[in-house]
Amino acid sequence: MGVHDAKAYVGSLCEIVWKDRKGDTHITLATVEDARYVPLYGAYLITDAEDIRLDQVVAIQVAEVAMPKAA
Repeated sequence: MGVHDAKAYVGSLCEIVWKDRKGDTHITLATVEDARYVPLYGAYLITDAEDIRLDQVVAIQVAEVAMPKAA
């Protein structure tokens, strides 16, 4: 996934599946705040929970959260 592809998720609550350096898979539910290239480090997905390198992202999808309506 590239930075331009990731920018489509900015402002959305997403479920992000990614792998760390050891190869362990993690699932993070977070709001994507930005996607950018950081010199000397590479492309990153900036979220409200943590920053994730785009080359470690396995899958990303917008989370469908049902909000209960007030009566």
